[in-house]
Amino acid sequence: MGSPQGRAPSNEFQSRLNRVAKQRAPIDAAKPQVDLLPDWKANFKQPMTIVAAVLVGMQAVLVARLLRFHLMGGTLAGDNPDIAMIIDVGVAIAFSFPIIFFLNLRGHKFKAAQVAGIVLMFGVMHNFVHAAPGVFGLLFSEEWTEDIVTYSEPGSVYVRGNYITVLPSGEDVADEPKKPELPKVRRLG
Repeated sequence: MGSPQGRAPSNEFQSRLNRVAKQRAPIDAAKPQVDLLPDWKANFKQPMTIVAAVLVGMQAVLVARLLRFHLMGGTLAGDNPDIAMIIDVGVAIAFSFPIIFFLNLRGHKFKAAQVAGIVLMFGVMHNFVHAAPGVFGLLFSEEWTEDIVTYSEPGSVYVRGNYITVLPSGEDVADEPKKPELPKVRRLG
């Protein structure tokens, strides 16, 4: 298999390796250089775009409720709150998906973040009313804002007609005056 002991080794294999290397030189030169360190801009941009998708979903619910409030003559609930919520979801989706598309945030994770923002805003919008009643009084009406502040508790989540308190308030619940019977407050813990 090898050369007889008296003969010199052949250079055919080495010359073949040189020919292959010469042919592959343009291909290897065209390959991009690999950077081992991740790009900090990409690492910063990814979470911020997901946060932006959540905020767009939350904004869409605010716009949907604002439109429905003014189109229905100053009321948000109507005869059936479940149907009103379905209308809000439809308007919020119709409003927010073109914005997400325009911002070039395509993909399942952005759609999921947007839907999470919509659901989140449905549950916590009354907390924003507690935080800034003057702004919501200008957007909606003073009567509506007073109703929301009266019937809901800050630091709670609204789920199908019930306010579930998540964050403890600084006041003692026993010292509060009686509220109307309509909303039910359930406490965790």
